[in-house]
Amino acid sequence: MINFIIVDDLNFWLNEVENKINKVLFNSTINYKTYKFLNYNTSFYNMVFQNLENKVYILDIEVDSENGIDVARKIRNFDKTSEIIILTSYSKEEYISNFLTSSIKALAFIDKSKIDILDLKIKEIINNFALEKVLKINTISSFFVIKIQDILYVEIKNRKTLIHTTNFIIKTSKNLHFIEEKLKKECDFFVRTHRACIVNLNNVISFDFKDKKITFFNNKRCHLLSKSYKNIIKNKIKNF
Repeated sequence: MINFIIVDDLNFWLNEVENKINKVLFNSTINYKTYKFLNYNTSFYNMVFQNLENKVYILDIEVDSENGIDVARKIRNFDKTSEIIILTSYSKEEYISNFLTSSIKALAFIDKSKIDILDLKIKEIINNFALEKVLKINTISSFFVIKIQDILYVEIKNRKTLIHTTNFIIKTSKNLHFIEEKLKKECDFFVRTHRACIVNLNNVISFDFKDKKITFFNNKRCHLLSKSYKNIIKNKIKNF
């Protein structure tokens, strides 16, 4: 679950930011929730001190008498890991932006006249969120915790499911559909390429439908690529 906390004194910008979040996450399987505040009030600060996972603050730089930068510093005194994005309607010199990102460790400092940059930052947050996720798998004799980012592809071979990672191969009796559903709950960058295979798009360099070959960033290859899944793959990449 990602918790987006948005503060702006204008409903227009609250709704604009929320719409961008919804747009980016529309095809995602990641659970999220948005909280909107018109000012830095008690309800907002209760949210700051509430023990919620994966908080993302999107803060207007000027709301009534309180400054978003000062608020971000207060957040950092309590919370060192949540993402912070600062929005402004004012033109700022580049050095201020650099100072802010280093001082309060903000992910971005965005001029509202260039609000589309927010889409890219939200995608970056989603990817970072997914990179921390793991897949937990039982085998006959072992229990594995696999970083999802390390998975190249998962295939069925000789009635067994093989999970190919960057460093090793794990054999499990769990079927492909079971693993696919588990991955869908954690991220949205796996795609079916064959009735017996799903791949991690983050690790793919190319799809060669002529030679039925998938090449990964480390030059490993998989030949479970079916033309019947071509449109599914293309649509997935288009919205990726």
